[in-house]
Amino acid sequence: MKKFIALAAALLILICSMATTVMAGPNGIVENPPINVPGMTPTIDGTINENEGWSVSALMNYETLGFYWHVNPLTMDGNVRFAWDNDNLYYCAKITDGLKATHEITGETIPAGYNSFLYSEGDDWIDVNPDNAADNYGYDGDIFGIIIDPLSVMLDAGFTGNEDYTPWYLVGLFEGDVAKMYRNKVNEGEITDDVKVAGHKTADGWQLEAAIPWDIIIKDIEDISFGECVIDKAELLKDGAYVRLGAMYHDRFDDPEAGERSTWGRFVTCPTTLATGMSGNGSSGTNVLSCGINLYLQAPTTGGDNNTDDTTTAEAETSYEDVTDSDGKVVTDASGNKVTQKVTVKTTTKKATTGTTTGGNAAQTFDMGIAIAVGALAASGIGLVAAKKRK
Repeated sequence: MKKFIALAAALLILICSMATTVMAGPNGIVENPPINVPGMTPTIDGTINENEGWSVSALMNYETLGFYWHVNPLTMDGNVRFAWDNDNLYYCAKITDGLKATHEITGETIPAGYNSFLYSEGDDWIDVNPDNAADNYGYDGDIFGIIIDPLSVMLDAGFTGNEDYTPWYLVGLFEGDVAKMYRNKVNEGEITDDVKVAGHKTADGWQLEAAIPWDIIIKDIEDISFGECVIDKAELLKDGAYVRLGAMYHDRFDDPEAGERSTWGRFVTCPTTLATGMSGNGSSGTNVLSCGINLYLQAPTTGGDNNTDDTTTAEAETSYEDVTDSDGKVVTDASGNKVTQKVTVKTTTKKATTGTTTGGNAAQTFDMGIAIAVGALAASGIGLVAAKKRK
């Protein structure tokens, strides 16, 4: 393992000296389809109950995750689900960790279980920001977090730089299955007492549930944008409101060579194409551009105090089209597969005053033609990454 890490690090430094792009996904990014988020109030007890009305899952896997500053391969897999009411944004995540994986550069296979879930033991001493001594990820175990841009206010206001961040909300799990939440990038510090968060370790990883008050999110957005992005809560809580979000995972492991725990990798769900027009795997970190999950809040049809009036709302329809060249011929990859692109169109619909909602989308699938095509492009050159010195 020591030889593997040393070789990977050496290759990584060589690659990074060739260009300024500091992040690349394994085969590019296949974006999660838009998600309709039901207006529900789930119980936050750390056990995901399928009957509580959660949305369909946003996937965290080899296709959907950007690999930020990584040396080691992805050994985790997860899914995230959402709900909301007038008080809180709710989300739950089920994470599988310690999967068998193959290193992108060296080809070495990592055995299953080598990098399994780690409880936090205290504050983050591993990845402290050298500029301001901030505990970047709050705690020193595995961390699940979200980055959020409600109503796309920050992106629409022009926050598109590499150092333009949304608030980070980070969850760590301690022995005894005690979950805590840490906020970073703005109003930094632990906020466990101001939110609801719970979780527990599982046989192959962990799962968690959380509720963050909209009032906290709204204030944090205003503060991090220096007052430029002021969210009208009434607009945010309307049926069909659009929320950009990214699911982030910070993976830690016990390093047998160093005799202490270290950072395995950092990953976040990204859009296929950034708002700047750059490929999603060309972003440089967990910033405003990296919100790769598109949520549309759906009001409940019966009961509750969410907005249920008869209003006109915007919805997203997604389809896949063949990519053609200048002569109109269908483009194929090296394996002869058609290259397709996802097309998302917002349509305006009238919400019915009566009826039944399923509280979610139809089953989500990824067009593997995209993954294969992007993979073929990635195979023509080694993906660019950046290394952060590990202790």
